[in-house]
Amino acid sequence: MNTRIQAGFSRMLAVILCLFLLIPQAQPVLAAEISTNQIANWPAGPEVPTPNAVVMDADTGAILYNKGMDEVRYPASITKVMTALLAIENSSLTDQVTMGAEAASLEVPGNSRIDAVEGEVFTMEQCLHAILLASANGVTRQVAEYIAGSEENFVNMMNERAKELGCTNTHFNNSSGLPDPDHYTTPHDMALILSEAVKNETFCAIEADLLYTIPPTNMTSTPRELRNHHAMLFEGEWYYEGAFAGKTGYTDEAHNTLVTAAKRNDMTLVCVVMLCDNLDYINDTRTLLDYGFNNFSHATLEGSSDGEGSVMLTLPNGVSASDTTFSDTENRDTASENAETVTRQYYYNSQPVGTAQVTVTSTPTPTTAVTDTPSEDASDETGSFFSNPLILAFIIVDLIGVILIIVFAVKRRRRRRRRKNRRRRR
Repeated sequence: MNTRIQAGFSRMLAVILCLFLLIPQAQPVLAAEISTNQIANWPAGPEVPTPNAVVMDADTGAILYNKGMDEVRYPASITKVMTALLAIENSSLTDQVTMGAEAASLEVPGNSRIDAVEGEVFTMEQCLHAILLASANGVTRQVAEYIAGSEENFVNMMNERAKELGCTNTHFNNSSGLPDPDHYTTPHDMALILSEAVKNETFCAIEADLLYTIPPTNMTSTPRELRNHHAMLFEGEWYYEGAFAGKTGYTDEAHNTLVTAAKRNDMTLVCVVMLCDNLDYINDTRTLLDYGFNNFSHATLEGSSDGEGSVMLTLPNGVSASDTTFSDTENRDTASENAETVTRQYYYNSQPVGTAQVTVTSTPTPTTAVTDTPSEDASDETGSFFSNPLILAFIIVDLIGVILIIVFAVKRRRRRRRRKNRRRRR
């Protein structure tokens, strides 16, 4: 009886161990690391509670801080930056926009709104203020329908424009950012979108109107007072010097999201934080912008004989433009039969720090930079496979499990031999 119990116990233990061995096949979910901290001689970025964040120079496209910036997240109302940009690019501020039934149905409690009603007429300028300041979902929907004929057509425009800007992990499925499993983006992509938006004078002018009044319309006799929700743009406790544009967002699915543009010393930085809780989205944005302005500055690389003009680069303080390298990518269009236009990407220790369009007539011979193609880092944001302590722990446990299985198998085989020998003796 004891032998049977022991055998049953051994089989059960072996099954449990085999099941345990399957656990490492599902990789553990690890918090994003600050990948820019792995760059040699790069200023160490601050640790912040925000799971996903990026700081980018809007002038050069240089990424100064990267914490999971390419991880897909729900954007919530920061989506409206793209909606407003497309509306500005495809309409006039004096256009008349009439609220339809579908759009008016979103102007209800629980949604961001200005209480617009069906049949109410606004100018496009008023609509843009309602979108960027009050985050009005119904007005946002109506603007999309006005521009493209339907929200579906407008969404296609949004996704196409995102691709043009270099977004690689974005798919919009509505114009407002309301929860939708097929509506997502990344901090990096949103930084690209906001960087493009702040180049637009109309966009910046609307963002500068922190307070705005929509006068009485055809459907109401009272004016509407709108106030920008972005606390860092206002004088007061949360004000940030140099902040001039941005958008807030919140849904239960997205948590807090925030995009912010700030300018100091002729350098414009864009900060995007996503999946934030409490006031992390404000505190972390302030911390990250301080990091960018305190540790980086613009450097000018003078032109060379191969058609390269003066190039603006974003470099850590104290680093010279002559410390950079570059690589060229041929553009599809050529300037002439004897010359071609290339996109020249500049690097500091393999980190992109600026680009330029260069017309060359022969193989470029750099004068202030070396034509090195940056080497790829063998490790990703979470480090190499075996340097990860959790994965290494799983491997060790696996080995122990295999050894235990072998030991139990050997013991079981010996018991069977003993039993056979006893039977023969009898």
